[in-house]
Amino acid sequence: MPSNLLTTDGADFASSTAGSGTTSYLIPRTLLGEVINAVRKKLLLRGLAARVFGPTAIAGRTLVLPLQAEIADATTALPIQQVGEGGEIPLGQSEWTSLTLTPVKYGARIGVSREMDEDGILDLLSYHAELAGYEFADNEESLIVSQLNTGASSSSNEVANSNATLPITDITRAMQYLEAQNYTPTHMIVGVEVANDLRNIEEFNTMKDSGSNPKTQRMVGSIFGMNVIVSNNVSSVLAYVIDASHAFVIAEKRPLTVERYSDFARDTGFVVITQRVSVGVLRAEAIAEITTT
Repeated sequence: MPSNLLTTDGADFASSTAGSGTTSYLIPRTLLGEVINAVRKKLLLRGLAARVFGPTAIAGRTLVLPLQAEIADATTALPIQQVGEGGEIPLGQSEWTSLTLTPVKYGARIGVSREMDEDGILDLLSYHAELAGYEFADNEESLIVSQLNTGASSSSNEVANSNATLPITDITRAMQYLEAQNYTPTHMIVGVEVANDLRNIEEFNTMKDSGSNPKTQRMVGSIFGMNVIVSNNVSSVLAYVIDASHAFVIAEKRPLTVERYSDFARDTGFVVITQRVSVGVLRAEAIAEITTT
């Protein structure tokens, strides 16, 4: 959200001439004392993080998470071997790696002249602080989706087809990628075109209508035991199958922070919103991506 959203005509403190033209709609010309918000995206993905590390967990600028290396076979786990009577027990230990997360600072600033505050029908600073909260959450969700894409690419857990619609076989193939590496598919995050494909898969509708045990309940609600989430931050033709216990983590050095201050020389109040956050792939093998056309 641009910092110059709210200004007064002719004022140069926010380097804008458009602000008061917009906010003039909020100066009372009727008795309606509320604003009808624009439609907002449903933001749900933060709740799927395997862990959210807050400021107390991040002693310095970065967070380093020690990770046990992926267990491909007995040689990469703690080896268990048969030992003969009196024989020496072989020495072994697990392998380790790490994940480093460096929170990045994001910010927005809104300024409201005293005249606009006096003449407006609501507390404009508070209103835009609340709006900024939504925008920051939307930004965080975009970071999560970017990491899901990175994880699927790095693990080669990618399913692509040349079909115009999504077949069931793509869903089961993506699940197989996870299950073959000991993960449990818990969620399927889909774009709107993929969601439409799911609602029109004939097998799901036939089973629902016949009253038999359905693979899906409430159509897009649950498929093969996975909770299905429709997200407008995901490309409309993409879907991600994840094990939410292992897919990604969030490091938040500074939670969403709202601060107010006044510039008395310009007779203007400001609100500053900041956040320091980073999203990282925890286990790339816990993420699979499906691409349709």
